[in-house]
Amino acid sequence: MPADSRFCGHAYGLVWRSDLPLVQFANGDDAQTADVLIRRSAALAQREHVAPVRAGALFTDGTRFPWRDQAIFDMVDGNRVDYLPGPTWTGALPHAFYGTVVAHLLAWRGLIPMHACAVAIDGRALLIAGAAGAGKSSLTAGLIAAGARLLSDDLSAIRCDPVDALDPVILPGRTTIRLDPVVAAWTEGEVLDLPLRETRGKQVLRLRARFDAGAYPLAGVIALGLPPGTLAPVARAQFLARHLFRPAWLAALPNHPERQRALLKLADFLPVVGFPGVARGGHAEHEQRAQDALTLGRSFTPS
Repeated sequence: MPADSRFCGHAYGLVWRSDLPLVQFANGDDAQTADVLIRRSAALAQREHVAPVRAGALFTDGTRFPWRDQAIFDMVDGNRVDYLPGPTWTGALPHAFYGTVVAHLLAWRGLIPMHACAVAIDGRALLIAGAAGAGKSSLTAGLIAAGARLLSDDLSAIRCDPVDALDPVILPGRTTIRLDPVVAAWTEGEVLDLPLRETRGKQVLRLRARFDAGAYPLAGVIALGLPPGTLAPVARAQFLARHLFRPAWLAALPNHPERQRALLKLADFLPVVGFPGVARGGHAEHEQRAQDALTLGRSFTPS
């Protein structure tokens, strides 16, 4: 193992090795071979440019993503992330690394990154998706308190057959969850010392959950903020497409047509069911909402 890759983590079905702690991933096994290497770079490499994307760029071998003035991240071939520290570098991988940078890498490898939370209920996965502020993480925290298990917060990855999209599964991702401070006070876990500027005023908790490297069959999707009832296939496809993680970036990647076809095929049979948006009440309403979602999740059967 390289001396500068001594930290090991597990997430999204991959073994990650880094020269910095991977605080939002499950601890890895040092005996395992790395799928992804993360290392500091002294200078940006020369790469074959394809197109600008947002403030970054697409290259023939990956992406370049600048995060404010903290660092520039080069994702290379879906198996390496090089980072160049900026003037306000803190010495730790920022919260954005575990979102945008990881999503680039997962998408490059053929997974479907979703802007959604995921929990396991009775051995099956449930996605929770909705617009920003709809209460994805707070409902996820409530489900965990009701007995579900966290699979991933904010960024969830679907893996399915690239041809027919059958047998979709969710791969466990982060072991942390970002919550409003009020909801965080109702949730068991260790609060990470992260700048509120990075986490948009929310607290990030590391939950006390045993890591499981397995994949969970995807049973269905809770669509926050939509009227109750199962969406029709066309509406399902539209909803899933709207909730891809960083859609402008994903649309620029060369394998995006395959991802779009997979979403269309998933929409043929994957239940997507409307559910009320964020609750504004107290703890009792938070718990009741989670119980209602738990009952709904257990009722899902592919159509």
